[in-house]
Amino acid sequence: MDAEAPLVCDTVRGCVNFKGRSVLRSKTGCWKSASFTIGVEMAERFAYYGISSNLVSYLTGPLGQSMAAAAASVNAWVGTSALTPLLGAFVANSFLGKYWTIIAASILYILGLGSLSVSAALTPSDSSTPTRIDVIFFFFALYLVAFAVGGHKPCLQAFGADQFDDENVKEARSKSSFFNWWSFCLCFSVVLSLLVLTYIQDNLSWVLGFGIPCIVMCFALSVFLFGIVTYRFRVKSDERNPFVQIARVFVRAVKNRHAVTNWRAAAAASEVLTCLVIAVCYDYVVFVLGFLIELNGEEVCSMSDIEDAKAILKLLPICLACLPFTVVYQQSTTFFTKQGATMDRHITSNIQIPAAALQAFVPGSIILFVPFYEHVLIPIARAISHKPTGISLLQRIGTGLVLGIVCMVVAGFTERIRLEIALQHWLFDLPKETVPMSIWWLVPQYLVMGVAEVLTFVGLQEFFYDQVPGGLKSLGLAMSFSVVGIGGFLSSFLVSIVDKATGGRGQDSWLSDNLNRAHLDYFYWLLAGLNALSVVLYDVVAGFADFKGRRAIRSKTGLWKSAYFIIGVEVAEKFAYNGVSSNLITYLTGPLGQSTAYAAASVNAWTGTASLLPLLGAFVADSFLGRYRTIIISVLVYILSLGLLSLSASLHSDCKAGANTSDCAPPSLELVAFYLSLYLAAFGEGGMRPCIQAFGADQFDGDDVNESKSKSSFFNWWYFAMSAGSLLALLILNYIQDNLSWELGFGIPCILMLVVLLFYLLGSPTYRFRLHTDAKNPFARIGRVFLNATIPRRGCSDADAEQPRTKFLDRAGCSEGDVRDAKALLGLLPIWFTSLGFAVVFSQSTTLFTKQGQTMDREIFSGLKIPAASLQSLSFFTVIFIMPVYDWVLVPAARSLTGRPAGISMLQRIGAGLFMSLFSMVVAALVETRRLDVAAKWGLVDEAGATLPMSVWWLAPQYVLFGLANVFVLVGLQEFFYDQVPSDLKSIGLALYLSILGIGDFLSSFLIALIESITTRGGHGSWFDNNMNRAHVDYFYWLLAGISAIVMLAYAFIAKSYVYRGRDLVCC
Repeated sequence: MDAEAPLVCDTVRGCVNFKGRSVLRSKTGCWKSASFTIGVEMAERFAYYGISSNLVSYLTGPLGQSMAAAAASVNAWVGTSALTPLLGAFVANSFLGKYWTIIAASILYILGLGSLSVSAALTPSDSSTPTRIDVIFFFFALYLVAFAVGGHKPCLQAFGADQFDDENVKEARSKSSFFNWWSFCLCFSVVLSLLVLTYIQDNLSWVLGFGIPCIVMCFALSVFLFGIVTYRFRVKSDERNPFVQIARVFVRAVKNRHAVTNWRAAAAASEVLTCLVIAVCYDYVVFVLGFLIELNGEEVCSMSDIEDAKAILKLLPICLACLPFTVVYQQSTTFFTKQGATMDRHITSNIQIPAAALQAFVPGSIILFVPFYEHVLIPIARAISHKPTGISLLQRIGTGLVLGIVCMVVAGFTERIRLEIALQHWLFDLPKETVPMSIWWLVPQYLVMGVAEVLTFVGLQEFFYDQVPGGLKSLGLAMSFSVVGIGGFLSSFLVSIVDKATGGRGQDSWLSDNLNRAHLDYFYWLLAGLNALSVVLYDVVAGFADFKGRRAIRSKTGLWKSAYFIIGVEVAEKFAYNGVSSNLITYLTGPLGQSTAYAAASVNAWTGTASLLPLLGAFVADSFLGRYRTIIISVLVYILSLGLLSLSASLHSDCKAGANTSDCAPPSLELVAFYLSLYLAAFGEGGMRPCIQAFGADQFDGDDVNESKSKSSFFNWWYFAMSAGSLLALLILNYIQDNLSWELGFGIPCILMLVVLLFYLLGSPTYRFRLHTDAKNPFARIGRVFLNATIPRRGCSDADAEQPRTKFLDRAGCSEGDVRDAKALLGLLPIWFTSLGFAVVFSQSTTLFTKQGQTMDREIFSGLKIPAASLQSLSFFTVIFIMPVYDWVLVPAARSLTGRPAGISMLQRIGAGLFMSLFSMVVAALVETRRLDVAAKWGLVDEAGATLPMSVWWLAPQYVLFGLANVFVLVGLQEFFYDQVPSDLKSIGLALYLSILGIGDFLSSFLIALIESITTRGGHGSWFDNNMNRAHVDYFYWLLAGISAIVMLAYAFIAKSYVYRGRDLVCC
């Protein structure tokens, strides 16, 4: 007995060998068994990609189909191949088992490949059209392979995963790695197939190209049978058919959907209903209750069957959200290949690589990325998130979806370049001529696709295998493959729709057979947009699947470890925003041909809208989505808008040399597209601005002394980092826009925002999410106070209604807390109004300051000119230099004098900044007067395009003073409005601060239009004449200085009597 004890302990529970006996852990399973299954999968993938990767070439070549028809045929076959695993899983789990299904599928595979080889031999090798019987036989053989794939795909991987015991810690860890290394190993065979078989098919023989995989599959079947002595076979815990069990639940639920009339009574009769009453609607509750009702003596469905059915249902939203990515995935074997076929494919003067061979870069990137992911990224993510897997499966899938967008954007730009080269060489009517552009330009899109594939598909495989009931593991994997299948059909459908929609009225379709006249770039960008929408949907459904809602641990969440992720997003957002706004007036007066006054008004209107929309973003965040999700959706909107801006710039036709401005006016449709893209960016800004900073501040606990100090510094360093992002935009993007291309100038921020979205999601495990102290909508609570106070009616609380109402809001009769919150918001309005004067001054730095600089000497040394908009960087240099001085020197010094933790009050800080902004306008006016004197002295008053002999560095003082004012006013306003609003309305507080800048932009626009109208009467020159040497911007600056002085006096009077929320009276 003692000798047998180790053998008993070594037994794997729930598994038997091929003879039906108990198996020993040391002699079966694990990698020794998994290696056989991986070897068979490598052979199967070699065969599959030997067909799919170059199928479009065979269809458009020997079978003579059009490109659109061939792409649709490939997508339909790929879709069928990915849907038949559902049938294979049913057969395996219900009848044959995984082992025998794999053997049967392998035999069917061999038969299909052999038939394909025979079909290729029968097809005429010359240019004559094949007979109908040849085509029918080919597609019969092709779909025979699709059915074989259906048996292989769900069973082989599940059978490999079955070789690891979940109840053993070491084997469970190996099982997690199995899915990664499974993908890693099969990629070797895919690369071999793409490099060897595609070459044989293109240069030697299609018969041999289909015949070699047939021989390989015969060998693979022998290998699989050889490993039988090491395999573990799972024993079913329930003898019933798992498909029948779950199908029965759904059938019974539908059948009994009208049987429950009193679901509350039924709930009392059954314990299991406690988990169902959380359903959001009555009909859904009735549907679920139908599972449990016993009618006419029929057997009641067990609770385990119901839970299994619910587990399957929960996977469906994830499937739907991933479908657009699978449409992107289909392009790598169709349109990517057709792109490559038109390009220069020479490696040497005599050797050409097949266009389909570039698909090898997809598995190649997987081969490189999987070890990097396993040994570098996962340990880093594990250190940050403290999760054994580093990131959750849903986070992994979401990252892959975002990379799918990147892939389509990159593919679109590459195709755009290819079309421009074809146009330059007059090849648009010569589709068979090689475009003088290297095929290696396609490599980036293939590499990105590979990384996206390993994140998304491997994540889906592991997620579905893990989440389905034990008896339905093959079904779980089949569902993950069916996502690809449905995507194939969707891709085919989309190709047909786009081809018909864009090819009418004698126009060339986006998917024309002549790729030099087609517009695959538009199709790729359409897919990028669809995938952006799918990522939003995925974020919603995955959030419900993955949200934990547990109490945050102080040592593992929040503080600077979380704030760094959020600050990084803000740096990228300011880089993107300033990359558009800082030089927008140059684009409007240049490529779009607008006048200076009109362009300045357009810029002010846009920046005003971008600063007012945060009110909408804050409402959505605080009332519905929360800040975290609002940020994600806003970033996606931002990415879409920047991509469209880049596209708009690429479609613009430059004016001919010497053309008048009026001759440069773009078509109305181009203007509509440009402004649509521009204001879409404003909506993205509206969601980002109030939420990202509030979410960052939420990472610090105001009730903790140490965290409270860090929170005060957060606002300073936030503006410091934000200025760094703005500075980079001004130094880099302005130069690119002025000297290289506007397309690139708008495209770079788009790519950066994609990267930073991944960065933001990576920090998710460290974030703290604030809980609402009141379940009621905060907007509804406070809005009701104002409504009740304005319109006398019955109040919110009878007890409060009896209290004396001596003030306006006290008449509302609502709760004391609601009235107090409403008063706090109302008390901010005077500060809000008196800050508008600064906002008008603030809007000049991106408009008139830039126009001043364009007329001045901007040469640093011979041959190098700095863009006028780059001088805005001086303001941000000032912020970057002064902010550490302020936080480390001025605040401690002021603290020692005043005894305040922050040194000076927030309102004192704002007041000091208002004085500096007034002084900056005085300096700007004096410099402009000097500039006009120089123009008059040198006789350049009528020379609008001449460069004045006056250095642009004369503008530096006004930019520096403006930067100083920003340090005091903007950071002070941010902290003030965040601190003084109710806790549930932090986003709306920051939105109120941002609306100051928005209203200021509109006021500036209105003021410019008014002055323009007044000063042009009677034939006089406008203060804003297009000829800056005849304009009088100096008068405008003096006017703003006067307005600022008046507003500052009003601010001082109001700030002196302001009572801080939750504090004693503080004098300013």
